[in-house]
Amino acid sequence: MADDLAAAKAAKYMGLFETPVIVSQLPDSAFLAGELRTAIDERRANHASALRSNKGSWQSDTKMLEWGGEPAKELGAMMLQMCNQYTRDIGQTDADKPRFEWSGEMWANVCPRGGGHESHTHPGSMWSAVFFLDNGLAENEDDDKAGYLVLQDPRDPVPLMYKPDLRYIQADGTVYRSDHRFAPTPGQAVIFPSWLAHWVTPHHGQRERISISLNVFALPARS
Repeated sequence: MADDLAAAKAAKYMGLFETPVIVSQLPDSAFLAGELRTAIDERRANHASALRSNKGSWQSDTKMLEWGGEPAKELGAMMLQMCNQYTRDIGQTDADKPRFEWSGEMWANVCPRGGGHESHTHPGSMWSAVFFLDNGLAENEDDDKAGYLVLQDPRDPVPLMYKPDLRYIQADGTVYRSDHRFAPTPGQAVIFPSWLAHWVTPHHGQRERISISLNVFALPARS
């Protein structure tokens, strides 16, 4: 028994096959959010909702980089820079001649009380991003009332198939779960691979929850 305990204490946990997720609190986000909200309000007043993953909420078209003005372009540039920072072209042979360049499409999401988004992925892009503009909560409202951004483990339900009540322990000592939830924090950006399934839980705040989404494409570099 003593040898068994010694072996267990000497064991090292090694986490493999991480899913890259980038989280950042953007600088000057309060001013940027105010400018973006004005553009979203104007667009929403004159355009019906697109119908994609949204349930009971309004989504704009994907041309916000055009109609959102300079604030949208500034937000897009920050997102693209973060994606570039965490991506490497392992086939590039000339450091001064990138083989790919980044491009993106952007849209706005407005969730009233009860609104949310169904589980979905974003085929055709490499990275996807969400910028939380407004969590939709009134003063002193419980954070749990805001619609959560949920990222789903792509292996689910495989880790739970043998004994659903048994969970692996992770490197940080926490118990494995098949999804990760982000409370919508104003000014925060969350970036993840576009193949990762995700959704937004129903929003129950008193005000409207507003976010901006972006798909990021790697296009062949122009010569």
